[in-house]
Amino acid sequence: MRAQGRDIIELFGYRPDDLSPIARQAFADRHCPFSNSQCSKTNHDQSVIYGVCSVSNGTKVGAHDEVIVCPKRLYQKQYGIFHDLVGEVWGADTDLIIGGTMQQLQERATNVQRPAVAFGHDSGTEISVNSNGQMSMDWVIQNYTNDDGLVPQQFIGIEVQSIDITGNYRDNWSSYEQMKTSGQIPNAADAIANSGHGLNWANVHKRLIPQIIRKGNIYRESDRCAGFYFFVPEVVYRKFEEVIGPLPELDGPANDRISIKTYSFGPVTKDGVSRDICHVRTVHFDLLAVAQAFITNVDEDAPARLDERLRGII
Repeated sequence: MRAQGRDIIELFGYRPDDLSPIARQAFADRHCPFSNSQCSKTNHDQSVIYGVCSVSNGTKVGAHDEVIVCPKRLYQKQYGIFHDLVGEVWGADTDLIIGGTMQQLQERATNVQRPAVAFGHDSGTEISVNSNGQMSMDWVIQNYTNDDGLVPQQFIGIEVQSIDITGNYRDNWSSYEQMKTSGQIPNAADAIANSGHGLNWANVHKRLIPQIIRKGNIYRESDRCAGFYFFVPEVVYRKFEEVIGPLPELDGPANDRISIKTYSFGPVTKDGVSRDICHVRTVHFDLLAVAQAFITNVDEDAPARLDERLRGII
C-alpha cells in the first residue's frame, strides 16, 4: 500500500512498502546498501535517520516523476559508475581502487599494474583547494603506472549531485515506519499519509551550476586533468538545461570541458531487490560556454513581464 499523493519512493534502498526481510533489516539497521554504511540522511537535529533515497515529483508516476534526493543512491553496485568511467577514460585494464584509508588504498594500488585511486568521502582523503575560498572536490580519481613504484599520471574530477527537498516527508515516513516495524500492510486506504515535500529546483541556479563552474575553472588550468565529470539524475539535468539553454556538444572529455552523465531509474523490482540506476546520456560542453550561458541566458520576454508585474503591484 502506498500514499495516494506525493510519496517516498525508496527507504534505505528499497520500496517503502517492501516488507521482505532484507528491506526490513536495512530499515532497522538504518543501513545504506549503496555506500555499505549507516545512512547519513537525518533530520535537522540528527535525532532521526530517515534513509530516504528518492521521492516523487508529484502525484504522477513515470520515468521522470521519481527523483533521487541523495547522491549516494548513484553509488550502486559498489561505485559502478566510477568503474565504468575509469574504463572509459583509461581503458578496461585499469583497476579502480576505492574505499578505505590512505594506507589501504596504497597497499591495494601497489598490487595491480594499472591502478586508478579514488579520493573522496570514506576513500583516503577528500581533496580541498583554496581558490578565493575553500573548494571541496567531491571525488578525484588519479591513475598511476606501477612499473617501478606508483607514479601519478592523469586525474579526473567528479561531482555527484542530486536535488534537495523543501518541506518535509515526516508523516509519510512515519506511516511507512509503522509498516516496516510491524511487518503488516494496513487495511485502511488512507493509512499512508501523503508527503509534504517539494523539490528545491531553485538550487540548480543558486548553488549547483555556480559550484560546477567554480570547480571546473580549477580543473581547466591543470594539464594533467583528463576530464571533469558531472554525475546527475536525468530529471535534475533537465532543469540544468532550462537554465543554460542549448549549447554545442563536443566530442569528448578534456580539462577545459564539463562532461555530464545522467541517470534514471530502471524498472520496479520484486521485494528485496533495489532498483537499477541506468545511464541515459553523456554530453560534453566547453566550460566557458556553460559559464557564459549561465549569466546571459535570459528569456527575451522576462524584462517586459517584470515591468508589467511592478506596474500593477500597488
